[in-house]
Amino acid sequence: MFSLLVAAAGWYYMFYSSAAQRLAGIENQAVNQKRVRLRRLGGCSMIMLAIAFYVGCDALNRHDLGLFSGMMLAVLALMALTLVLALIDLRLTGKLRRSRRGND
Repeated sequence: MFSLLVAAAGWYYMFYSSAAQRLAGIENQAVNQKRVRLRRLGGCSMIMLAIAFYVGCDALNRHDLGLFSGMMLAVLALMALTLVLALIDLRLTGKLRRSRRGND
């Protein structure tokens, strides 16, 4: 169930979230395109995270500890990737806020 929820959130974030595109009017075009690509990559990493978690849990149920260990390492790496992408997006948002305050 957890994997399904994570995959659904990643799918939404990848295809239906339009928050980054709405910033196009107040943000540099190149920076906005970077933000949109980062968010789509984040959604893709969430979907891959859900798949890896499901495969790892299924491997544990089948007592395949080698596959379980590999999948949990993949889960850890994908969680780290998702976190790094979110932090980059947060940094871009901070820059946007500082530039907007400077213009006011």
